[in-house]
Amino acid sequence: MPLLGSLAVYLPTPRGQEGEVVIDPLERLVDDAVAAGASAVAVLGSTGGYPYLTAGERRLVVEAAVEAAAGRVPVVAGVGAFTTDEVVVHTIVAERAGASAVLLPTLAYLPLTDDEVLDLVAGVADAARVPVWLYHNPVSTTFRYSVETLARAARVPGVGGVKDRGSDAEELRARVTALAATVPAEVELGCSGDVLGVEGLLAGARTWHSGLASVLPGWYVAVADAAVAGRADEARALMARLAPVAQLVASLGGPRAVHALAPVLGTDLGRLPAPLRPVDDAGVRALTAAVEQLGDAPARVR
Repeated sequence: MPLLGSLAVYLPTPRGQEGEVVIDPLERLVDDAVAAGASAVAVLGSTGGYPYLTAGERRLVVEAAVEAAAGRVPVVAGVGAFTTDEVVVHTIVAERAGASAVLLPTLAYLPLTDDEVLDLVAGVADAARVPVWLYHNPVSTTFRYSVETLARAARVPGVGGVKDRGSDAEELRARVTALAATVPAEVELGCSGDVLGVEGLLAGARTWHSGLASVLPGWYVAVADAAVAGRADEARALMARLAPVAQLVASLGGPRAVHALAPVLGTDLGRLPAPLRPVDDAGVRALTAAVEQLGDAPARVR
């Protein structure tokens, strides 16, 4: 049985008026995701704004998510940092806070080489006592995993999964197919992308990682359920209904847009950390109209 299942929901980090991390909205988001049928929740990813948090705030977020999940689903914790030593410390803290797995991005100021990334993976996986998920996010980190390098990294002992992405559906399907043929069978193959991720599931990936699912969990569960059940036409039809919202979110900047959309759907996430600026009024109106047009998520089909 896979550790993370078909849909891992990536949660934003709520903040108070002074920028402090607040727990109640995070707990509500965890409950909403679990109630909708998400198979895992994740914190301290891109949607969670991990680079903007102190070590203490990161620990608080992981502890709160683990407590809210209460063993109902696994909790993944991002551990990105500039140095391997920092990543190892974040990994140990996340493990002690109860995380089921950690997510390893290739955060860097100086562009990393393939060998440096492989060293990072080996160092973290050796120190970790929970599975390490490799995160391919070239837009934010500037490091682009080739299929070959990602497959090599996936064979490092201690790696439990990969979170891959593609620039379009064709590339994502090709990467998933190639990785499925090369990564060890025990390493879970996952993909990200609030629009394209469903194509990864249909191509054979086991987990869809989504940030927009944090505020629209019922819709994303419905798409993921259809995809893993082999109902490709239904999955794509549901995704076509979701796509206008997801594309608008992407155009406004995913984490910014999730913060703007959450209060429209009933959860105030507070303000973004400076220098990030909130989505403007026109953007909020567009998001509101898009989710109103989308309507309620379909009833779950088991």
